[in-house]
Amino acid sequence: MDAGAILPRRRLIGATWREALARKQSRLLAEFLWRNSAPMKPAEETASQDSEAELHIQTTLSPDLLNQIFMLLPAESLFRLQFVCKQWFGLINTPTFVTSHARKSETVLLSQHLAFWPNEGKPKAYFHFLSLDCLSSSFVESSVPDLASVRASYNGLVLASNGRRKRLVLMNPITGKHVELPLGVSSHHLCESFGIAFCSEAKTYKVVHLFREVLGGVGCEILSVDTRKWMRIKGPHESIRVRQMPVSVGGSLHWLASKRERDCFVSMDVRGERFVAKKLPAKREWGDRLVEIGGSLGFVSHAEVNTFQVWIMNGLGECWMKRCSINLSGCVPVCSRRDGEEMVLESAGGRLCVYNFGRDETRVVNGGGEPWFGKKINRLYIPHRNTLNCIM
Repeated sequence: MDAGAILPRRRLIGATWREALARKQSRLLAEFLWRNSAPMKPAEETASQDSEAELHIQTTLSPDLLNQIFMLLPAESLFRLQFVCKQWFGLINTPTFVTSHARKSETVLLSQHLAFWPNEGKPKAYFHFLSLDCLSSSFVESSVPDLASVRASYNGLVLASNGRRKRLVLMNPITGKHVELPLGVSSHHLCESFGIAFCSEAKTYKVVHLFREVLGGVGCEILSVDTRKWMRIKGPHESIRVRQMPVSVGGSLHWLASKRERDCFVSMDVRGERFVAKKLPAKREWGDRLVEIGGSLGFVSHAEVNTFQVWIMNGLGECWMKRCSINLSGCVPVCSRRDGEEMVLESAGGRLCVYNFGRDETRVVNGGGEPWFGKKINRLYIPHRNTLNCIM
């Protein structure tokens, strides 16, 4: 064959491949934009509108416009979109974008117990997420085998233990990136708690482990993800109920005192690694909780009958300010959304509801369980952020 005829053919094949890639980019972008920005509609209507959206999306979008579009998508969508082309992979994986996306990421609920799907050989483990926006469950397969339960969550990362309790794993469930950590002091899981916080001074995450000492009292050890070594430190003077999961806010972990009559809580800054007892703003009752509200430490109190009092701590002066009172009863606060405009509550029967501070209204999230493999499962949920956070 003549060399002059081969060259146009190669150009034709290259042009066809580029056109196919461009169409794939447009289709994927249109699909994700439509699914994450519009309410659910009938199948025929959705298909026709997807086709119209695809026609209007150009493949030559500027990096700035792509950055703004990607910022609106959840972490699960971004994790898939990064493999469409090199340009998108580079935009999504820059440290600046990951940090900016984390600040705007949605708050979801994460089950402390993993779900398992029967499979030939070993069953596959899945993280169970409950969205507060679309009121639906999602399951993400674990990239690490033999995980049994989630021990703590912070900034898009989870600390999980394996079934045989031979190690701990700090990982991002969305991206699958993880680091293995050694076990510290051996203790029964009902007599210990874990917390995660970011140390801005050392620029690394630290894991704090509280446990019940053999001779009484509360022991503590701390691990830096950089060194991956546990170090024993002096435990808190105030008695802490070690089964509770601490609230992580601004590089500090917070626990309520073990005795209800003690109207105080205990804080530890992971930078100084010291425990300090602080006063609560109101008399403590059953079901009172420390929660993160809009990036600050909050305290939800049942000081009045059938009424919640929501307090916010001023970070500078460490003084409490009363935000509002809510006329609700029989519920326990779980967490608040990232923007602090809504709070999740759980009733005695396991029913979850979301209270909106601005509109003073409550909506039900679920009825105490979600279907999984033909069964209804009841879960203990903890707050989690859907981010692309890479473990440092």
